[in-house]
Amino acid sequence: MRYYIVTTTKFADRCLYHLIYGASQSNWLANINEGDVVFLSQFSYKSQNLFGPLRVSKSLFYNKDIIYPQQKYFYRIQFEPMEEIKVIEETDLYLNGIQSKNMTLFVRIINLIQQNKHMHCITLTNDEGRAIFETIQQYGRNYDRNLEKSQLISELETINCQYLWEKNKLDKRKIFSSESDLEAYLILSLKNPESREYNNLNNLLNKYADNDLHLSEVYNQFIFGNAYPSDVTILNQTNMNVLELKKGELTPNVLQQLEKEVRKHLYYSMFSDRVKAICDGERFNFYLICSKHSGNTKFKQSIIEKYDDLCRRIGRIRENTITFIEYTIKDNEVFFEEI
Repeated sequence: MRYYIVTTTKFADRCLYHLIYGASQSNWLANINEGDVVFLSQFSYKSQNLFGPLRVSKSLFYNKDIIYPQQKYFYRIQFEPMEEIKVIEETDLYLNGIQSKNMTLFVRIINLIQQNKHMHCITLTNDEGRAIFETIQQYGRNYDRNLEKSQLISELETINCQYLWEKNKLDKRKIFSSESDLEAYLILSLKNPESREYNNLNNLLNKYADNDLHLSEVYNQFIFGNAYPSDVTILNQTNMNVLELKKGELTPNVLQQLEKEVRKHLYYSMFSDRVKAICDGERFNFYLICSKHSGNTKFKQSIIEKYDDLCRRIGRIRENTITFIEYTIKDNEVFFEEI
């Protein structure tokens, strides 16, 4: 079981009335499983509220019923109240920090929500999730609106690897149409230890010691604590693996953006209290994943030099590595290979 915050600026009542939350891209809710606990955040200039606790009853699916006025948000999860739904304000979190004499944790949670209120989904560490749960129990006020589990009219399509394969027409195109779908496909593959993609990626991680997937936790979109997402982060006791995804081949434009992204991953991960709760951070492994193309190798040395320069700036606090991966489409699967 994991904890998440799902965010909205104005549709909290609709989410709770229908007991459904929606996003506009396939990857934003891909990591959430049935049984996980979510809190609904509505932070705007009018209010700073958290609602819950809610337990996920149906993981990621696609449905086109109109729930949010003039909005799409067709990638959805469904949840149910774990107990009576309550609401707290941001100040209740601060109060609990005072009362529990653990201000560091609760200020971290408040900053987390404020910095990332624009994101659809915020992954919580276990201590953060438990702290919000306890705050709701202690200080929560009853949410007294009527609730109705939505009777969805249009078809519910489960989002899985097959769905994404067909949506992207991978048999013909051989490349994902968006990085969000590539990310969602990878996340869903990592949930299935029996898949060839899972074992393929596990072999790539195993080039470094103590880096098995079955010993790791997988995060997407957000974990470091700053208002900047990483595509996929795989953490275990020793290794911090960051997977940066590019749907196409490497180009000069990609390289310009890549340097900014690598700098943030390297720096923000170093002293993150959120990461330290999961990983000692002895080794940082950066994996650059792009589509297979004959021109990729000509950019490899330039990227390594920029990466090494960024690593030199932070000294020898930890071991930092970089690995180049190409993905190809064959035999009805996505295959990942080091270059």
